[in-house]
Amino acid sequence: MTEVKSLPKSLVGIVEAMEFEQPHTVSLPMLTQIAINSGATSDETGTAKLAYRLQELGWLGSLRTKNAWEFIPGSRAGAYSSGDRFIEFRAYLLVHPEWPGALAMESAASMLGLAQHIPDREVVSLPSGMALPKAMYDWRRVTTPIWTQGHEMRDGMPCWNLEGLLVGIAMRPSGYHDLAGLAQWLPDGGAQLDKAKLRACLSSEKESVWQRAAYLIGVAGASDIAAELMAERPPHHMIWFSATRTNGVYDPISKVSDADLAPYLEGGTGA
Repeated sequence: MTEVKSLPKSLVGIVEAMEFEQPHTVSLPMLTQIAINSGATSDETGTAKLAYRLQELGWLGSLRTKNAWEFIPGSRAGAYSSGDRFIEFRAYLLVHPEWPGALAMESAASMLGLAQHIPDREVVSLPSGMALPKAMYDWRRVTTPIWTQGHEMRDGMPCWNLEGLLVGIAMRPSGYHDLAGLAQWLPDGGAQLDKAKLRACLSSEKESVWQRAAYLIGVAGASDIAAELMAERPPHHMIWFSATRTNGVYDPISKVSDADLAPYLEGGTGA
């Protein structure tokens, strides 16, 4: 039997407003404004009580992020979470709109439609010295610069774009934990590259990042862009793509030796 969520008349205006907007999450200030507009309350203290009542009735779901809730629309016919794997990320951004976190590495690849499966742990990029919010304790953090040209919005969330993703991997190859998956999607990625965005992401990076980026771009099938980058910043020394220092496959254009990603590229074992 399908469960039907009840709703007292005093809360009808609040729920109608949320049903119209269909937000993933609502914050205390956002809910307060809705409640004021509907005449249900006039301050945040009253809103907190209303939020508790809406949780009891199955219209709001609790989150780890303080002063934020998941909206559970009537179409869900019960107090069931959406299962949105980014719900705490969305909630934290809503409560802290100036927070600089962005979906990164495998999470970005998934959101961009490149990776074919979701990561074991979601990944967020944050500036050096900034810790993960407690509400996102089960996420993984990577510390990278925040490049304006390396970001875009995906489903209402800041996310590395393809150019930012490739430069992010070039900066910290060990930060991308699914090399088998990378080997599957990377060879088809070159046609989508924007050279202007790529150069903007690389502009202040050191030579080794340019080399690794050129190597990845070459693997992606954009050997012309890789050659342009190396002509602009000619490599002087051989570097390694990742941690392994033996039996690497050498790329003469970028002077990068790769023993970690290359076996997956050669073996076709991408997942």
